[in-house]
Amino acid sequence: MKKHLSVAAALVVLTAPAFAITGNMENPLFLPDAGQVYSKTTLGLMYKKTDKTLNQILRKHNGKVEFPIWRPAEELGVGITDRFAVHGTVGYTYDPDIDRAGFHLGRVGATYRVIESDMGFVWDLYGDFHLGGIEKMRGSLMMTGNPEHPAVFNYDNYSNGRWGYHIGTKFGKKWSRFSASMFIEMLRSWGNHNNEIELPATVMGVPMPSKISVNIGSTTEVNAGLSAFYQVDDRWSVGGGLRYNYHASNKLRTVHSELNAMQQMVADGLLTKFADMSDKFNEYIFNFTVARQMTDYLQIAWYIEDTYDNGAHLSSNTTDIKIESGFRFNLKF
Repeated sequence: MKKHLSVAAALVVLTAPAFAITGNMENPLFLPDAGQVYSKTTLGLMYKKTDKTLNQILRKHNGKVEFPIWRPAEELGVGITDRFAVHGTVGYTYDPDIDRAGFHLGRVGATYRVIESDMGFVWDLYGDFHLGGIEKMRGSLMMTGNPEHPAVFNYDNYSNGRWGYHIGTKFGKKWSRFSASMFIEMLRSWGNHNNEIELPATVMGVPMPSKISVNIGSTTEVNAGLSAFYQVDDRWSVGGGLRYNYHASNKLRTVHSELNAMQQMVADGLLTKFADMSDKFNEYIFNFTVARQMTDYLQIAWYIEDTYDNGAHLSSNTTDIKIESGFRFNLKF
């Protein structure tokens, strides 16, 4: 009898981590069960020091520190079946040092688990609507006094002003305590005139309206990443990974606002100058997370992200240092 109890106890110990890892919300392979609702609320804080791209130099903002930058986000999801879930995510950034604020993230979509084998192999397919068009792309045209580059754009918010869609795939493997995964996705956005450019009172001696709108081009962007996750025990877990984001250049196409003949000539000059805004950039994000399961329904995670980036000469989004850290509160209902 004792022998049978010992074997049973050993099986419980061995299988408990496997059960825990499957339902851990910090695991990149997490998918809710049928009827299960979950929420992930993130409160993040970012420190940033700008680099010396031409855009930053012309705006006299190179080498400047921006802190604190507030980064709240929310993700909600529900399992329709054990293999199919719907979810949505929004994220907001507020940078008081440069008076830049707005939604940097907005997605609503679904994930389908194509494979979850007895050997622990997992393959997901997913698609999301990109909600960048929920807010206008806003920027300011600044006159620099530099004859070679007389004007440069300064962004006032984080939305790209465009609707679009993500399609992606994720696959990985789960062991008793450890899992590894990778993903790749594409974002296709549709060009439109959902943007707003603030202008100086005069440009090249021509009085201009305070704001104009132009049609911008469609873009294709790519994101990819690798991650690892380890369940230390029934309460504690750790994870980390690398993510790559490619952000395409914005391209000005035509003026959408109605202008008089002189204003149109100035605007046509801007269109020629910024047919390609040369503001594309790449991000390489290293992340690390420690999480504790507080109750059966609440998990609290601390995370830190260190971003390395590079961009075209007129990009205002590249940095020397960019570090974000904060807490995530995960709930299951």
